[in-house]
Amino acid sequence: MMISDFIKNKHLANRAGFGMSLQQITDFEQQSPTAIWKLYAHAHPFHPISFSSEQREVDYTALSQLNASDKKLVQQLNRKRNIEINLNFLEAMVHGEDQLREKMAFFWHGHFASRVINANFSAHILNEIRKHALGNFRDLLFAVSKAPAMLNFLNNQQNKKGHPNENFAREVMELFTMGRGNYSELDVREAARAFTGWSYDKDGQFLERRKFHDTGSKTFLGKTGNFDGNDILDSILEQPATARFITRKLYRFLVNEQVDEEIVSLLSRDFYHSGYDIKQLVNSIFTADWFYDSKHIGNKVKSPIELMAGIMRILPMEIAYPENLIVYQKLLG
Repeated sequence: MMISDFIKNKHLANRAGFGMSLQQITDFEQQSPTAIWKLYAHAHPFHPISFSSEQREVDYTALSQLNASDKKLVQQLNRKRNIEINLNFLEAMVHGEDQLREKMAFFWHGHFASRVINANFSAHILNEIRKHALGNFRDLLFAVSKAPAMLNFLNNQQNKKGHPNENFAREVMELFTMGRGNYSELDVREAARAFTGWSYDKDGQFLERRKFHDTGSKTFLGKTGNFDGNDILDSILEQPATARFITRKLYRFLVNEQVDEEIVSLLSRDFYHSGYDIKQLVNSIFTADWFYDSKHIGNKVKSPIELMAGIMRILPMEIAYPENLIVYQKLLG
């Protein structure tokens, strides 16, 4: 059965963005998927998501020293600002013209999952992800790995010479890059030593605390040297397994949960040899004939955020109490 260009365009809009908007219907009826993809692939200036609510200067390194009343005020302010950043990101998904950036940011935000109370840290890591979402995976990996939200979430501020904390090193390899089966427990221990001293200051700026860093020789992925965290990340990126892990996960997100291993092998090889060019990878996916195969159309269950954003894009609506959208997100899972 022949698939119409309109159906293909809707399929593309669902995967490269958050669905077709009411204003796009005519274009989707009249233009080819190639033309629609060019609209999605068009480069837009980056605009960080910010707060409009008040900001209070807080030294989070001394938070434990606050009395109960002041600590409660800080928590309330952070809760309010975290809700604001959530709603502003959703607004960008629904109304932003840079749909591809927001869709890829949504993917990477789930990939590099973190959860912190500090709303400034939440906004920072979100904007780092959005900024690098279509750039180079090395830049994205380094930015996220040095973000205070991630260092805090994975306890690396507790990772010190003589008393290494393996949580950050393990998650970087298992969840963010190579995946299980491509490293050993020795690699985890040695990487943790290399990441000792990675932290942040009271203003949330990345900081290498030299007195806490283990300067001894380390053996990681078969190589031995006086490695630091940067060396570990670069060694991970040298592994073809990293390109395959990322490509496979992105294929499941953009194309189909049932993975075509042959296609993933070809895509991951090109991704690796491109130096981890994310935009090139998604272009290869969205311009491929197989992407529009009927088995890939309408085959994915949308996440709660994708469902909400898609409804809001196609149905004109004004939300009187946007905070309720947070409740709906939680109800939907």
